[in-house]
Amino acid sequence: MTYLAPSFERRSDPATVGGHEDQGDAATVSPRMHPVIRPAARALIVDAAQRVLLFRGELEGRASGWFAPGGALEHGETYEAALVREVAEETGLVVDISTLQPPVWVREFLFTWKGTSERHLERFFLIRVVAHEVDTSRFGVEESQLIRIHRWWGLDDIVRSDERFSPLRLGEHLAPLLQGSVPDQPVVLGE
Repeated sequence: MTYLAPSFERRSDPATVGGHEDQGDAATVSPRMHPVIRPAARALIVDAAQRVLLFRGELEGRASGWFAPGGALEHGETYEAALVREVAEETGLVVDISTLQPPVWVREFLFTWKGTSERHLERFFLIRVVAHEVDTSRFGVEESQLIRIHRWWGLDDIVRSDERFSPLRLGEHLAPLLQGSVPDQPVVLGE
């Protein structure tokens, strides 16, 4: 399992760097650094109660934050195959690749992880379940150290929370999906 660390942004009162919203270490990445490209697949797993499953990451030197399950593609792997693999490894949920719909969101951002500049290319897939008992027993050592808890979040809980979420404005982006409005083309997200 390859861990892809998300960037975390606070939902309210973001700081600015050079007139742009603070992007954590992303604001310090220079184009001359030739960042490593990290494609990743993320799952927006939504249950019958309209709650989304999120993990809380504890990244060294950064504020904690909540993000969707998923991770980096392995060599030669498609986004869909990576999603199926990562979801099974991180949650115990078995997803049939033939049932996956196209991604609902895409996101590209610069991030510094363990001193390495990375250009993350993420695709988010919507997966609906009636219910699921999350099983994190297949976490690798790194995941176990960085991800200690998970939670099913309702939209109102996300919107009212002062917690950090990745992507920024997660609640705003989730609202149309939870109302059944799935885009024909993936929505391009910022941080």
